[in-house]
Amino acid sequence: MIELRARNFALLTLFVLLAVGMSARYTVSPVRAIGVANIVVTSVYWGSNPMDPSTAHPGDVNSVVSLVLSNVGDDVARGVNATLFLGPPLTYNYYVNGAQLSASSITKIAGDIAAGSSFTVGYTVSVDSNAREGIYRYHVQLSYKSARELQQISNDVMIDVPLWKGELHTQSVVTLPTKIYPASKQVLVRVGIVNSGKGAAKDLELRLDLNLPFSASSSSSDRIYVGNIPAGQTIEADFVIDVADDALFGQYSIVLGEQVGDQLLPVDTISLYVNEKVKFDIRSVTPDTVSAGDSGRVIKVELKNEGSVKADSVRVQLRVGNFFTGTLTDFLGTILAGETKVAYFTVDIDSKAEPRQYNLDFRIDWTQEDNALDDTLTLPLFVATPGAPVTLIAVGVIVLIAAGAFLFARRRRMKANQAIAK
Repeated sequence: MIELRARNFALLTLFVLLAVGMSARYTVSPVRAIGVANIVVTSVYWGSNPMDPSTAHPGDVNSVVSLVLSNVGDDVARGVNATLFLGPPLTYNYYVNGAQLSASSITKIAGDIAAGSSFTVGYTVSVDSNAREGIYRYHVQLSYKSARELQQISNDVMIDVPLWKGELHTQSVVTLPTKIYPASKQVLVRVGIVNSGKGAAKDLELRLDLNLPFSASSSSSDRIYVGNIPAGQTIEADFVIDVADDALFGQYSIVLGEQVGDQLLPVDTISLYVNEKVKFDIRSVTPDTVSAGDSGRVIKVELKNEGSVKADSVRVQLRVGNFFTGTLTDFLGTILAGETKVAYFTVDIDSKAEPRQYNLDFRIDWTQEDNALDDTLTLPLFVATPGAPVTLIAVGVIVLIAAGAFLFARRRRMKANQAIAK
């Protein structure tokens, strides 16, 4: 009995082992799971060109922030939608019947995206004018269906949106000519400006805030539109100015600013140095009165250097009207500080010149430290009515002298005769 039970147990054990072995041999492996689509955000940039992205800065209106949606799964994503939820400093404004409305989110349709493909969606937003620089995080909801199983998929992701400003600084200031003086005109001021910020400076109009003794040479020559300056880039801005005639020599500071509407936002301060210029003074004019019809009148002009620097190659010229001709230029050479020199002019005055005071231009040209300079003073000259010809005057004088001598001699003879008669 015991042996029978043992035999049955052995047979049962063998049967179980055979059953298990057959089961292990013919079991089918599980079928591989069907793939799904997987949409992710692979890039975020400002603008619409990924090869040349822009930057946004406070106060921008209708700027585009682009999101690159990529399907990293192994199935087609159907009906892809991407909703961007907004928050400060970004806003989305639109108009209905002339009224401005705002939305807290923007949804863009990307359609179908094949596995391994990408699609870019752009959101038009505005940036608060008081926004600070930095990186802002925003919530994006992605919704789509996987093509094989048509199951609805919704993913929430966070994106980083950078907001950087341009930071402008002056790098260099040069003038043409290199040295400027009182009364200098059409001076080119070239300012090198670098953007040392992390973002681009956009739509820039720069202006010099000019005060005396400086002024714009012409309308708008104190401002220039330079457009955009990318981060790290340098540009040159040219301005054209005049220096007042009575400017004192020394260093002046001028504010360079960004023109925004009616406001000038300071960018930096530049310095200009006005050099001392020789100051001339007419000390005397001899004669100061001539007559209409005079010919070959020599006019002597004493000219003094009132400055503290010398003037080289000094040339003077009388610039006169139609009634004056003759030798109207003289060369005086070097005039030291405090020195006086005399210029001579030989002038003919038309007989038709009206009797009055004429204010003639007395132009002075000279070189100072290899710079060609000039100045124009006023030389007053009075023209009197024509007098009697010199020859007639001389004859009259001779006649008067002879008559006087004759009368004197006659009186002496009469006295002598009276004395003899007595």
